[in-house]
Amino acid sequence: MNIIKFLPVLLTLLVLSGITSAQTNVIILVSDNPADLAVANTLAEKINVKVVVTPWGTLSDEAVQKITASGAAEVYVVGGSVAVPDAEVGIKIKVKRFAGEDRYHTSALIAKEWKNCSEVFVAVGDDDQGIQDAGTKAKVKKCPVVFVRPDSVPSSVAASIENLSASTAVLIPTPNMQVAEIKSKIRARGVGEINETKIDFKQRAAKAIEDAEAAIARAEGNTTEVADGRTTAAARLVINAKKHLEAAKVAFGAEKYGEAFGLATAAKNQAENSIKISQNIVVGTFKMDVDLMKEEIKARGLAKVKGEIDVEAGKHGVRIARKRQ
Repeated sequence: MNIIKFLPVLLTLLVLSGITSAQTNVIILVSDNPADLAVANTLAEKINVKVVVTPWGTLSDEAVQKITASGAAEVYVVGGSVAVPDAEVGIKIKVKRFAGEDRYHTSALIAKEWKNCSEVFVAVGDDDQGIQDAGTKAKVKKCPVVFVRPDSVPSSVAASIENLSASTAVLIPTPNMQVAEIKSKIRARGVGEINETKIDFKQRAAKAIEDAEAAIARAEGNTTEVADGRTTAAARLVINAKKHLEAAKVAFGAEKYGEAFGLATAAKNQAENSIKISQNIVVGTFKMDVDLMKEEIKARGLAKVKGEIDVEAGKHGVRIARKRQ
């Protein structure tokens, strides 16, 4: 046999074998934030590795144990140091972090791992249902998912779409999306065909209201009597969530489903943020909210601040739990 003749083939097989081996020595760590989790899962599908999930804002002992037990030589962390803190210190193997300025930028960074792909999936970054749908479709096709705002395409995301040289985009719209504007921005990046998933906007707005109501109920169960900056911040967030929910219901009744969806989504996010602060996850913007309330209490006095919150809570039917024993 002429070994020289078959040398290029053998070298190719060895290189491919090395890539496969390297990938099996990688594990992905991500928070339970739906957006980061979706892009982490699509990347895991592409490179055929496992995903470990930790609660947002924490590096759980359970997650560290799973990573250690996996025998991986490297961990890819999806999300910033606020979403997944202390990974570089708490994990005793090589750490590579994919962290953008926000979830939009992070999705763009992950999309770069494809180099090129014929199809890209596009969802709104704060639409949990749309993110889930896009992530499911993207995993099947082993293609990336990126996030846009309802009225714009962030520059980092636009650039990532162009770099993929995708011929087709699958768009999961929301009731409040400016669809024509988003499509125009995507086409400007070289995408020839955009397939829009059909959505029942009335149904989606109704589901957003239902999800917001459930989140607010959970937040009410977590908030305690106002006593400091943290409890004040949590209480105000759940009150604001209830205000947004009330406005969403009015908009829905007027058949303004885009407005209703946007307000309900904001309400759900505020309620979930209140829960995190109540659980003493005080990082990033949450820490800023708490610090701001501390300054207000210092300037105006706890009794005055608490009295105003009690009035607002009563006005909007928000139940703030009494001090827990």
